[in-house]
Amino acid sequence: MPLNLVIVASPAKAKTIKRFLGKDYVVEASMGHIRDLPQSGLGVDVAKGFEPTYEVSEGKQTVVKNLRAALKKADELWIATDEDREGEAIGWHLTQALGVKNPEQVKRIVFHEITEGAIQEAIKNPRTLDMRLVDAQQARRILDRLVGYTLSPFLWKKVYSGLSAGRVQSVAVRIIVDREREIRAFVPREYWSVVAELETEKKEAFTASLERKNGEKLALGTKEETDQALSDLKGASYTVSDLEEKEVERNPAAPFTTSTLQQEAARKLGFSVKQTMVVAQQLYEGVNLGKGLGQTGLITYMRTDSVNLSTKALEDAKRTIEKHFGREYVIATPRTYKTKSKGAQEAHEAIRPTEMERTPESLTDVLDHQQLKLYTLIWNRTLATQMPPAQFKRIGADISAASYTFRATGQTVIFDGFLRVYREGRDETNDEKPVEDDNEKLLPLLKKGDALTLDRIVPEQHFTKPPPRYTEASLVKKMEEEGIGRPSTYAPTISTVQQRGYIRKDAGKLLPEEIAFTVTDLLAEHFPNVVDLTFTAQMEQSLDDIAEGTVKGTKFLSSFFVPFKELVELKTKEIKKGDVMKEREIGTDPASGLPVIVRTGRFGPYVQLGRLEPLPKGKRKKGEGPKTASLPKNCNLDTVTLEEALPLLAFPRTLGDYNGAPLQVLLGRFGPYIKAADGTAALPPEKNPSTVTLEEAIQCLTDKQEQKKKAATPLRE
Repeated sequence: MPLNLVIVASPAKAKTIKRFLGKDYVVEASMGHIRDLPQSGLGVDVAKGFEPTYEVSEGKQTVVKNLRAALKKADELWIATDEDREGEAIGWHLTQALGVKNPEQVKRIVFHEITEGAIQEAIKNPRTLDMRLVDAQQARRILDRLVGYTLSPFLWKKVYSGLSAGRVQSVAVRIIVDREREIRAFVPREYWSVVAELETEKKEAFTASLERKNGEKLALGTKEETDQALSDLKGASYTVSDLEEKEVERNPAAPFTTSTLQQEAARKLGFSVKQTMVVAQQLYEGVNLGKGLGQTGLITYMRTDSVNLSTKALEDAKRTIEKHFGREYVIATPRTYKTKSKGAQEAHEAIRPTEMERTPESLTDVLDHQQLKLYTLIWNRTLATQMPPAQFKRIGADISAASYTFRATGQTVIFDGFLRVYREGRDETNDEKPVEDDNEKLLPLLKKGDALTLDRIVPEQHFTKPPPRYTEASLVKKMEEEGIGRPSTYAPTISTVQQRGYIRKDAGKLLPEEIAFTVTDLLAEHFPNVVDLTFTAQMEQSLDDIAEGTVKGTKFLSSFFVPFKELVELKTKEIKKGDVMKEREIGTDPASGLPVIVRTGRFGPYVQLGRLEPLPKGKRKKGEGPKTASLPKNCNLDTVTLEEALPLLAFPRTLGDYNGAPLQVLLGRFGPYIKAADGTAALPPEKNPSTVTLEEAIQCLTDKQEQKKKAATPLRE
């Protein structure tokens, strides 16, 4: 029998697959990509049709050496990396790095789940490497390298070093910046609600909201308008003037794709997008189930934009539903969904359990709490897609009083259907009226003409809210809706914009740093295509077209990069750093007579006293220059006033000596802190940096040192 070498991407995947293959198969892991463009230099020869220069990635030399040794002993090479562009490219790079003379003879196998049946079926039906997918991945990698390595140096010169720009990340930053500007520009609008607390003749209480006057929709915008309505209603009798009753159905949401899984895991479990993908990868690659079952994959491939379920999955779901919930929860015909994404690969499946009969309860002893939470979410969602619609009885009652009409609504769940196992989460909105939930809200039995008693009438003032800031989940949703990025890019993009200092997360919300505004405005003015949502979506479609073989990668790259490079060169000459890093003079310091200026710097916005005097290079000593202070988070670069800025320039405050050195209070980008010779400590929120005493500051330092000691002390067994 010939010896077969099977190469997969990860060790966990290799361990699982090895169980399902015979002794004639050796399974090794490439540990992800083994080759890439060089870290230093462009690595792309534009003049030679965008020819890339690849090199073995740092730390992968030993992996390649071991794989070459294994290949020498093998008769056939099988590539079993993930079935997407990235996986196809990893397989192609393996053939190049291992010196395979005839890559077309390499056997390529693909599967959507790591189970014995799926692996054996893949072995029976190998194919060759799909060079269209490889070309599409290479085009994406080259495009991102060209944009990043061309535009980032421009930002270093015109803003400051260390910044980065990217084809997808810059658009993601713009989305968050645009939303923040909406919030800052938002002007709250006053409105009022009026609720009547009513009783029937049988003393059954319920509430109704004021909605119309003389049959026309009523919107109360001021207290005066509300007072007039209340005056009109004094002494009015309340009567049921109309009733409507209808039955409605709601169908379950589609099975999980990468995007919807990330969104629901954020809403329901509080997972970050990155955390969701890490845990999903673990479930896909397999865990040890024990009891003779060994290492087994628990879910299908988690990078997908398809909502298809296989025939086997549909049959398994039907059987599982009947077993656990009864025949009334089984639908006669399997429910199917249509994938909305243009570039979706219909051959893939949605994210689902590999075995529907494997309940979350059966895995409590083998999964950690994060794995169990995510598996439960996937199991419930998948089952719900094959359960009957939820049925509701909705009742609406119009209550007449004088020339006004109040509205009372109630809802009863007739049959819970799919809600038995799953309720979809919702993103925060700025809607004035709350979204109805699925819980029962009952009205007493009412009849047209019934006279009602008013217990009291409650007016309440409200103000409209600005649009909510993006969360990781709602940003993924927005990017998917706009066609920006693909399933494999959401998590790394969101991580990158945070790591690069453009975006910070605060209480789960994504907030742009001031540098995000500066860079976004610069790119929008001079390189509009780079941050244009429609243009970026069109580029994604072009990459999909390359994967389908309808567009040539070199032609696509040339059409974009040649004019783009010329534009960058032109703007590098035209734009001065002073034009970008604009400053705002907000007044004069009465004590020194120097101008007070607010600016954006590498570590965020700051206030500066006076201007920097020009000196020959090398003549300025370290620390020389105008006094500066960081703006706290609650201060806006565009709106901070002289009165707010002057107290900041009083820092650093020297409180006295401590351990032979000055002890100071400073203001940093993350708030006030204490600095001493042997360390720093954040100032507690209850302490005022302008009035804190030397003794209080020393106590803060001592408390922090004690906390460090406790953290470093090992627990006794």
